[in-house]
Amino acid sequence: MIRNVLLVVGFIFSTLCASSQMISKPKKTVYEEVDFEDVIKRYFGKSSGYSIEGIYSVSCVITRRNKRFLSKAERIRIIARQDNYAKVAIMKDWPESRRDFIEVSLSYKKANTFPIMGELDLMANDAGYMYTHIEPDGSHYTFTMLESDGLLEAEYSLTKKGRTITYRLSYLKIFPTAKDDMAMYEYR
Repeated sequence: MIRNVLLVVGFIFSTLCASSQMISKPKKTVYEEVDFEDVIKRYFGKSSGYSIEGIYSVSCVITRRNKRFLSKAERIRIIARQDNYAKVAIMKDWPESRRDFIEVSLSYKKANTFPIMGELDLMANDAGYMYTHIEPDGSHYTFTMLESDGLLEAEYSLTKKGRTITYRLSYLKIFPTAKDDMAMYEYR
């Protein structure tokens, strides 16, 4: 009887020792790792045909314009300025979608979450884009957006109590740039 108990205790002890050795050995992986931004860069590295697609750094300037009391002169004041406060990717949306392009945040505060922050639709005769910005609370703001050599500029104005507040967004293209395009063609 004691011998059987010792055998069972010995078996349990050897099983626990073997399982602890298996847990303590870290497994080494040889996989090359990429983050989401690298995946997006690989996507944009392929020729897409749309000059607007890319990764952008976003800056914002908010101005207030009003007339001085008992005067005809206008006063323009910068209320806020934020330089390079966000990094976004603009890419073509699905063919069946109601929008032409989407703006995806690459600098969102939650890890592994990439919300669609805006929608872009082409205007008639390629005159620019209608950009709809979506706030976290669900409110929408519609901007007109113009494109020129790696820079997108959007502007939205509203008037309250005789004051005009203007939001001006500037998107500077950081990938792919003209230099990246040339390197891509030389590689082929």
